[in-house]
Amino acid sequence: MYIKTTCTKCGNPDFHDIHWWIIGEIKKDQTTARVDEMEVCDSVSEEELASQIVCELRGFMYNGITVDEFCRILKKYYGVASKYCCDLIQRMKKELDMYCPDRQHLYYVEARSQ
Repeated sequence: MYIKTTCTKCGNPDFHDIHWWIIGEIKKDQTTARVDEMEVCDSVSEEELASQIVCELRGFMYNGITVDEFCRILKKYYGVASKYCCDLIQRMKKELDMYCPDRQHLYYVEARSQ
């Protein structure tokens, strides 16, 4: 799962890929869980993460894709925490040259022919 923090040196957003090991126990019909171990596996800037995702998704993006669908892809396949999807989508809209007039669907900016 990727979580977002702010770099203490430059103040820019960073994303950290965190892996959790959780132990679940069932005792007398009561379920409990606790974090056994947590590890930061990778750290990247917001720009690097957006670029990596854009490179992989370029062939799957299409005119009219919903923001919800894009967010679902980020959560399911890239492990981005829900609360950070909107920020990352804003960054990727710039990288992919897309706009969102109705705040629901993403469209590519059409290149003007001269």
